[in-house]
Amino acid sequence: MSDGWTGGLLEVDLDGPTDSAVEYPRESAERFLGGFGANNSLFDRFYDSGTEPLSPGNPILLGAGPFVGTTVPGSSRLMATSRLPLTGAVASASGGMGAGVMMKRAGYDHIAITGRAASPSVLVVDGDAVELVPAGGLWGAGTLEATQRLHGDYPGSSVIAIGPAGENLVHLSIAMIDACSTLGRGGLGAVMGSKNLKAVVLRGEGRVSVAEPERLKELVGGLHLRCGSWSNRRTALELGMVAAWPLYAPQFAPPGATPDDVSALGERFGPAGYLPLKGKRISCPSCFLPDKDRLILQGGRRVDSTSFLNAAILGGAFLMESAGEAASTLAELDDLGLDMFTLSNQANCLLDLAAEKVIGPSDVGGLPLERSGALIRGLASLVAGRGGPAGEALADGWTGALEHFGEETTRFTVLVRNQDCIYDPRVSGLGTMEFEQVVSPRGPTSASGGSATYLPGQTAENLVRLTERMGARPAAIGRIFDSGGMNVGRLTRYSEDWFSLFSSLGICNRHQINRFYNPPLIRDLLAAVTGLELEVGEIMGRAAAGWELYRELNEREGLGRDADVFPRAWLDDRPVWGRGGRLHDYFGRELDGAKLESLLGDYYDERSREPG
Repeated sequence: MSDGWTGGLLEVDLDGPTDSAVEYPRESAERFLGGFGANNSLFDRFYDSGTEPLSPGNPILLGAGPFVGTTVPGSSRLMATSRLPLTGAVASASGGMGAGVMMKRAGYDHIAITGRAASPSVLVVDGDAVELVPAGGLWGAGTLEATQRLHGDYPGSSVIAIGPAGENLVHLSIAMIDACSTLGRGGLGAVMGSKNLKAVVLRGEGRVSVAEPERLKELVGGLHLRCGSWSNRRTALELGMVAAWPLYAPQFAPPGATPDDVSALGERFGPAGYLPLKGKRISCPSCFLPDKDRLILQGGRRVDSTSFLNAAILGGAFLMESAGEAASTLAELDDLGLDMFTLSNQANCLLDLAAEKVIGPSDVGGLPLERSGALIRGLASLVAGRGGPAGEALADGWTGALEHFGEETTRFTVLVRNQDCIYDPRVSGLGTMEFEQVVSPRGPTSASGGSATYLPGQTAENLVRLTERMGARPAAIGRIFDSGGMNVGRLTRYSEDWFSLFSSLGICNRHQINRFYNPPLIRDLLAAVTGLELEVGEIMGRAAAGWELYRELNEREGLGRDADVFPRAWLDDRPVWGRGGRLHDYFGRELDGAKLESLLGDYYDERSREPG
């Protein structure tokens, strides 16, 4: 293998009996750094604009950047790019665990999957050996059973699998990596299902070489020392993402929740609820701060989870009885292969429709239309199996829901680009995560979770420092922070470029990982791994180019600037949906529609400029 990049591209046509491994030119990898950026470039090659998401011609591109498979901490991200059915967007999703590393060890930077298998199948990439085998009894199984059986058949492998939701082409389906890490909010599971592809098994025994091993060892050692001296390290090791629960509890509490209610939910689903379920912390390869969980559920059943924090969000939002119920419910959704955020927002919509006497239980297959875990579990089964008219409609996402329940249903949703928002700036303030939901080509996502505004209550001085760490130069800092304020439209551009950089190289963008990185360090790591000597400005320029190509791919599908529409509920004084309250910025100052449009213009002005 060459330094950092393997130079291998595997092309798999599921319609044909053969596959082909071709050389992926190093200059192509260098142009976009790899991973996310290179995936976008390759997608442009394999995809014809206008191809329907669930047609055989829609490719799936898997990519792993040059740091994946090396000792660079937190570098195991796999990128999956395809056109997804929920929104019609060309979307790049990322996931952890072992898939990216195993793909690199098998000798490939990228795998392009096209066509449709004649019958349910599993794609096995075992080093040089590539085989499409019958899925057999795996079809119909949940992601956990399918993964466990394939791990047994292919010891040491990593498995990307779908559940019944993906098989049934549900638009809110996801794939799971090693039955732990989610992949592909917006329907990647359905794209795999449309190809009769139950799973992708990846295994390899090669090693990713690096250009300067001793230099890399010194740089990685420095990172470990910094992590070891971090004041919050012990808490991060003990609690992982659950330590951030106080930040999320107000955001995801039910409508009308008082501060006392939020406090009570914190007791039930925060650390006190998590620790009795904790089996052990688990991590992706090379990570120095494990952020995933092995949980022990009722009866001693063990499940792995992207984070118990997701269970806490689910349990708090639907007033579940215990942390154990929340964790079991999340495991059920993961096993079916359903996105918990869209399913939760569908449930919220149904509750509001019921409160307005628009629907009753008989309209949704007898579901208990009350805020509870039973509602989520029943809805998951209904949607994953496309049960009855309501299940069929909701399985087609918000398009299906609006067609089935009527256009007035939009009063009970907060949608951008036909996807439900995750973050509500009426609660958290308009930071980059909230603003990016409107401008991201993919629609609402968490791509900018590593940016300066992830943590509330930062001083302006600290925000400046953190933004500089993301590669913004003095001129950009002056435009973002003027007269003591913060222009979130301009700042969002740099959070996107930061995400593009991390996802192209293969570094996890979660806050507790990316906080240890800065552009000069990344410059030195890139040189040590690949031998490519670039200035910081060149590196950020290539990251920005990958994001701009991402935007261009979606503009061709009609998802350009015209799709950037702020949800009406954010500006309603007394909205039907959601928590209510006045829309405000990160510092608590009220915002109106004119200010939002001004920020949108500033965002595009900043994106038109040279990096920094």
